This record gives sequence, structure tokens and C-alpha cells, in this order.
Amino acid sequence: MNTFLRLTLLLLISYLPAFGQQEHTYKWYTSDNGELPQNSVKSIVPDQHGFIWLATEDGLVRFDGQQFKVYNSDNVKGLKSNRMKFIKKTYHQDGNYISNDLGQILKIEQNPKLYYKDGKDIHPLNEIGRLFGNNVQISSEFFKYYRRYDILIRDKVFQISPDSIRYYSATTKKVINRYAHKLDMDSRFFILNNILYLKSKASYFEVTPQKLIPIALDNPPKESGDIYINNAIDQAFLYADKKLYFLSADKTGLHKIEVLSGFDIIQNKVCAIYYDAKLRILYLGSLTKGFTIIRQNFFKNFVDEKDPVVYSNVLFDSTSVLTGTDQIIDYKGAIRHLKQPVKTNKFYSIMDNNGDLWTLDIRDLYRYKKESGYTKFDHWTLNYFMSAVYKAPDGMIWIGTTDSKTYKKGEIYKIDPNAKAPKLIPVITNLNFSPCSIYKTNQNTVIIGSPSGLYHLDIDNKYITKNTVVNESFVRGINSSDAKNIWICTYNNGLFLIRDGKGTTHFPFDKNKYIRSAHCVAEDQKGFIWIPTNKGLFQASKQNLLDYADKKRQTVYYHYYDKNSGFSTNEFNGGCFPCATNLPNGYIALPSFEGLTYFDSKNVTPILPTAPIYSNEARIDDRPVFFNDTLQLNRGFGRVVISFNSPFYGNPENLNIEVKLEGNEVNPYWTKTTENYTISYTTLSPGEYRLTARKLNGFESKYDYKTITIIVPPAFWQTIWFKSLVILGASLLLYYGFRQRTQYIRQQNLLLERNVSLRTAELKSTITALTQTQADLSEQIHSHKRLIGSITHDIKSPLKYMALTGKYLYENLDRDNPDFQENIKTMYTSSFELFHFVNNLLEYSKIYLNKDNLQNESFSLYNLINEKIKLFDPIAKSKRNVLENTVSDRIYLNLNQQLFTIIIHNLLDNAIKNTVNGTIRFSALCNNGYVHIRLVDTGSGMRPEMLEYYQSLSQKMKSENYEKQFTKGIGFHIIIELLNLVDGEIAIESEQNKGTAITLTLKQY
Repeated sequence: MNTFLRLTLLLLISYLPAFGQQEHTYKWYTSDNGELPQNSVKSIVPDQHGFIWLATEDGLVRFDGQQFKVYNSDNVKGLKSNRMKFIKKTYHQDGNYISNDLGQILKIEQNPKLYYKDGKDIHPLNEIGRLFGNNVQISSEFFKYYRRYDILIRDKVFQISPDSIRYYSATTKKVINRYAHKLDMDSRFFILNNILYLKSKASYFEVTPQKLIPIALDNPPKESGDIYINNAIDQAFLYADKKLYFLSADKTGLHKIEVLSGFDIIQNKVCAIYYDAKLRILYLGSLTKGFTIIRQNFFKNFVDEKDPVVYSNVLFDSTSVLTGTDQIIDYKGAIRHLKQPVKTNKFYSIMDNNGDLWTLDIRDLYRYKKESGYTKFDHWTLNYFMSAVYKAPDGMIWIGTTDSKTYKKGEIYKIDPNAKAPKLIPVITNLNFSPCSIYKTNQNTVIIGSPSGLYHLDIDNKYITKNTVVNESFVRGINSSDAKNIWICTYNNGLFLIRDGKGTTHFPFDKNKYIRSAHCVAEDQKGFIWIPTNKGLFQASKQNLLDYADKKRQTVYYHYYDKNSGFSTNEFNGGCFPCATNLPNGYIALPSFEGLTYFDSKNVTPILPTAPIYSNEARIDDRPVFFNDTLQLNRGFGRVVISFNSPFYGNPENLNIEVKLEGNEVNPYWTKTTENYTISYTTLSPGEYRLTARKLNGFESKYDYKTITIIVPPAFWQTIWFKSLVILGASLLLYYGFRQRTQYIRQQNLLLERNVSLRTAELKSTITALTQTQADLSEQIHSHKRLIGSITHDIKSPLKYMALTGKYLYENLDRDNPDFQENIKTMYTSSFELFHFVNNLLEYSKIYLNKDNLQNESFSLYNLINEKIKLFDPIAKSKRNVLENTVSDRIYLNLNQQLFTIIIHNLLDNAIKNTVNGTIRFSALCNNGYVHIRLVDTGSGMRPEMLEYYQSLSQKMKSENYEKQFTKGIGFHIIIELLNLVDGEIAIESEQNKGTAITLTLKQY
């Protein structure tokens, strides 16, 4: 072979797609693997609930997308034969019906039962005139065995004879019209939209009561082909040129959509077809090979066998990407290479705004000029190993390097591609971590990902802070289509989001935790994000994730794709830049261990678990039981297994049903069902239970629920009347024993009275003295109480009405006078604070005087803090402060609630007084038997000498020699003194002009 021929052949090969990509995925179900009872599938019909029903010669089969349920003589009472005929529908009743070879009729429903038990095939539910065969050829050969063929359209019948067509009423049998027509040998009838059509050789006609009307088929195939019909749902298909077309009709004629190619319908003896046009799923039934599901592949993998592993891929032109190893792969699979290989480590590539290609190779940076066909380049060398590259929106290219010996040092550079003589400009050269990803958020801030977490760099002052939410996670990629929402992908902790430059949100994992190894985020044009991982690809709604970050949602639905969707491997590649590339035509390219995966994000139709949850079957001690919404169990049952199902024909990883059992001392926690969507219980005490199942139904992350009632009847000794008798008997015995004991005690008391009377005289004098002393002390205490009560009561009432009046005036008077309004506001806030100060002082005095009689009680910390927040909310708003309560509603304290209320009141009061236009947040943590309650404000903070004073005050007040002094504010003295009463501790942290954090530590009783 000469050189020219070799070059020509190589050029042709390089433009061919690598490997033949199948357009569809096939999955067969047969009796050989135990999924079907028998391999002859005569009919395929969906019902209104979403289940698919198959007619076989060994029973009726229900398929929910994951499991098969067989109905035959074993579980259908009275059924005498399992040989099922074709499924059909009737105009007498709704729904579909099926008969066996003995004429017995079953209705297609969740628990099929016999509707007609003994008749021949003449029952009104079993009309033969409904195109009863899936591929019946009406011709002269047919009329050797039949005189006519009746086709039912609603309540009218077309009666086909060899030389005429009659039209009559199905109810009155009265002939409406008749006209002559001689049938050809290969005539086919089919129904679409309740209109009868005829295919005769290559011609098509609409059959009307008056005549045949010729009708056009758009883009007719080369072959005449054959018609296949699904009589129960009026679907029709054309098989021609080894392609299967789905037929539809409207006023303009017949239309066909190709749904399958390269599959021999005749050789595989297909006789039953159903096409789900919404989900683009084709179901085929064979007379000999069972049942197959055919799904369209939305994902295609293209592999260059010379170098199958792909990492970085950058947009090369409108239809192609350039990989880090010189491969140019377009979305149709054509593979070619650059004229001259570029120097690269295959992990990092950048195409600048001029079309020049930038690559990294160990310590070297290259720029390959587009004008030279990427053969000429510029070159720069750095001190360290290059570990990151990024193109900012302004076109500037940023470079990250790391010390390859320790991986504990790093540098950041930038370079302007538009400069006449581009130079590497150091941004920061003393990083104590290894940068592996870079993203510029604004003019002055860059975020840097590393194996040790995420860092924020202030470019001007070189100040670096660490993101405490991402913490030590290994950051693999940073992606964003806008500066408001920045996605952070980590190698071991999944996906994070920095929202509007403020808070950072960590998203939950999927059920298998595959998303822990999130490589990057690619956003499409339909509002979805795509996340490749080491174990498959995830799709999620961007709005759903944003709602979760904004706390508008509590769950996230991730839609999972594995290699059954069309790509060659579940292991996608990350740790490179770019990790994903969006093409202008909507295609997205993802690198993997086996080539480049392309998919059209505009055309992907995910199969979502939108069907309801059903449950009507259980097994009690291995005995099947059917129920509606209530399941009755025998008291002595050993094990009950309850089945749930929800029709779903996608990847089973996307259907997750979990259940919760409530009632009678059962812990109501959500529990995952088994792989077969069942849940079992072995011990349930007598009583009534609610078993609730739920599942996420799609990208909106909403739950579907199904609740059933379980009743376990009690034994006779567990009934109320038996327990009442036992209680009555026990009461009588106690009464008799108490009576006998009382008589004995009375005799002993007579003896004791004599001894007591002798000593009483001796004690009288002592008691008299003590009584007088007690009376004197009580009088003193009572006087103090009345004095404090009188003073505080007299002050409290006018202060209260001053606060109310100030509030009313502030809210209702003329707002056009700001000076007047400000004065009213000042009066209102001052009186409000003074009122509550006096009120607290009164409560503190009462508690201190009665501290020996304090009663503990259990109360919710969350609710108590909420009450105080509501109380102080007007004052806080007047100072433009935001009050937040992030305490869990599950934390309870067991101490004197009134006392603790005063503590919280004073803490919040102090925080509001010292905070303007800021945030005051309560939080709490339970750890090792202690509750740590934390109040953080962003106020003015304390001076160092004041902070030192209050930090030492707690220990001083515990001393027995401490004398009360209120030289620096009564609030903290009250707080610390009351904390000592409940064995609590206080810790104070404060920085002037930045805020104060106070932590209370209490024992969790």
C-alpha cells in the first residue's frame, strides 16, 4: 500500500466515531430467569395507575417497572385455565378485560377477580369485534374460516365482508349504511383516535360509514411494510425497511415517528407492542422470547483507542471539544487530532478569548497560537509544580502552583493574554497549602480550593481566611455560571454552594453516597445541573438546590444515571480543568476512564418516580393477604411483610420508598424499605398503628405519601374489662389489708400516747420560744416582701402604660415629622426597657427570698428563647437588629423555668442594648451530659478591662466572703448569681467593635 493510500485510510478512520454507539438499550425478561411464567406474551397494556399488564399462556402478569406479579389459578379464586387470550376493551364498561381459553373474564385492576366465570366467548364484556388480534390480516384467506369481521368503534360497528362494508348500531343492530368494497389479500385495519383506517398494500384509507377516503402517509418508506396494532389502547405501528414507526393521525393525514431501527420484528416473533410516547420507552412481546423493554440512549460515549482516558476538555469550535491529549471530538463522535501534539499533562487546558490554547506541563506553561494552527508556542517556567489553571470572566488567566515535595506550599500567578509581551504576575507566593482550583468572585477576592479545604483570598492585603463549612474537605472543582452562586465540589464530602457571597450550604448525600466524590458542576439551558462522580452521573434542579440553600426546602432530589443509560463506565474523571464543557448546541461533554461522554441536555427525558405509592398486599406468616387501607393482624402472628409499589420504569436507584410506623410506643423514624419495597415486623403489641410510606417524586423534591392502618387485636387479658376486674380485685385486697393494719396501729398508738403526754410538757416551753422567734423572722421577711412588692408594683404599672402609650404614639402619629417621631420612639424604648428592668428585679427578689423552695421542671429551650425574641422584637427592630433562634426544638432543660427566664431575658437585653444594625443569634449544643447555650451578637463588644472584670466575677461571687457590689451594672450580677443557683457556668468572649459571645453551660439532667 503506498503512502497516499495509507494517509487517506488513516484520515477516514480518524473521522469515524469510535465504537458503534447503540441508539437504544434492550432488556429482556423471560421464563428462563424466573421473571415471567411463560415466554408467549400476546398483549401489553398500561392501566390508569401506571402498571403494565402482560397476557401470557400461563397467567396474567402485572409489571411495575421493577417486579412482576403473576395472577393465575394459584391466587385468583375460580380461575380454571391460565391460558390468556388478547387484552381488549369494551364500550359497556371502563377499563380493559382479558379472557382465558375457557371464556372466563378478568378485569385489569390491582387485584384481578373473575367477572364472568362460565360462559363462552359471547359475553357482552368479551366482544370479538374489537380487532382481537394484534396482527390480523383481513383477506380472502381469512374468510375461508369466518363469514365476516366486526370492528367496534364506540357503540357502532363496521362489519367487513369480502365484497362490502356495513355500518350498524351495536345496541339496536340496525344497519345504517352499506357500500361495496373488495378486499385485497394483505388488507390491515387499525384504529386511531376512534377512527378506523385501512392499509391496502401501500395505500391508506379512512373508513367512514359512507365510503373509503384515501389518506396520505408522510414520508412513506420504501417497503409497503406491515401494520401491528395494540387493540386495547388503539395504538398502531408500521414495520418497514427494518424500522418500527409509531403512527398517529390528524386532519392532514397519517404521521409516523421512528421508534426503533436495526431490530428484526419478524425474526423475534414480536406480536405485542406498546409505546410510551412521553417517556420514549418501547415494550415488545414475543411469542417465543418473552418481554423486552427498549429505551432510547440519551448518552453516547466516544473512545479513541490509542488514548481512551480523557481528562481536561475545552471548547474547540461550536461542535467539538479538544482534550488534553490533542483529541478533537465532536458531538457526533468524529475524532481527529491537532496537526502537531502539544505539550501537556492532560489535566489542564485553557482556550483564551483569542482562540489560543494554554496548557500546563509540570513546571512549564505553554501558549499555542491559533494563527499557526497550534504549532507555534510561547513558554514560561515557574518555581513549583503547576496544579491549577483558571480563566476569569475578564480573560485573565490564573495559575496555581505547589511544592511537589511537601504539597504544603503554594503560589498564585496571573497572566494577561492580551498583553503584547505577557508576563507572569505574582499574586501571592507564600501559601501554606496546595492550590488545586481557583475562582475569582469579584475584583478583590479569589477563592482557592485545596486538599485541605477552601480559602478566601483578599488580593489587595493578601489576607486569607478559611471557609469553616467546607472545612477540611478536599476541593476538586469550583464552578459557576454567575458570581451569585458558586458550586464547590469535593472529593469526600460532596457538593457545597456559596450563595450570594454570604453563607455556605452543604447539600445532603444521595442514598448510596455516590455524590461524595463530586467532580464538577455543569449547568444546562433548562435549569438543571449535572454532577459527574466516580460512580455515575447525577442531575438535579438548580432551583431546588437554591431553595434548599435558602431553607425553603428540606430535601433534595438527585436523579441518577449509570452506564445502562449509554455511557461506557460509571467512573467519570475529575481533578482537571475544564472537567465539563458546554457546547452552544446544548450538548455537554464529560471526561471518563473510557472516552468522552456526550449528551444533548435539551433532549434528555429523565424517567421520574411520579406515580403514586400503592399497598394492598401483605404476607402474614408466609400467607398472602389482600387489603384496602386497613390491615387486620391476628394477635399471635409471627411475621408480617407488607409490600409497597409505585410504577416506575427507570433506574431503580431513583425510586426510594421509606416508611414510618406510629402508635403504641413505636419509635416513629423513617426506615428504608428492602430492594423489593417491603417492610416487615415481628412483634407488635395490641393496638392501632399508622404505617406511612413516602418517596420523592421528582426535581421539585416533594413527597408522595401512602398511609395504611394496622390493627392488632388484644387477648382477653389485655382488654379493658379484664384489666378493670383485676384492678377491682386488687383494690378489695388492699382495702382488707389496710383495715387490719389500721386496727393494729390504733392499739400501738394508745401506748405511744401515754409516753408522748409525759414528754409534751417538757417540750412546750421550748416550742413556745421557737414559735416566737419564727414569728419575729416571718414578720421581718413579710415586711421586706411587702416593701419590695409595693415599690416595684407602684413603679411597674405606670412604666407599663408609658411603654404601651409610647408604642401607640410611635406607630400611629404623624410620620412626616421625624424629630417628633424620634422623640416618641425614644420614650417608648426607654420606658419599655425600664419596665422590664423593674419587672425582672421583682422576679429576682421573689426568687432570691424563696431560693430554698425552688421547684425544677422540664421545658423546651427553643420555645423559651422564642418567647423572649417575640418580647424584644420591637426594640430590636427599632435598632435594625435581627434576632435568630437556631436552637433545636429537641433540647429540653430540667430546672426552675422562672429563674432561667430571667437569665435569658437579661442576656438578650444586654445584647440588644449594645448592638445596632446587627445580628443576635441563639444556638445550643448537647455534649457529654451538658447543654452549651451560646448567644452571639455583632455589637460594640466590651473594653478589655470590662471583659476582664466580668470574666473574673463568676468565681468571685462563688466565694463565701464576697460582698455584693453593683458598681458596673446589675444585669451581669443577677445573671451570674442565678446561674450559681442552678450550678451553671458562664464564659464570655468579646472584642471591641466586633461583638460579644456568651456561653452558658448547664448539666443535662
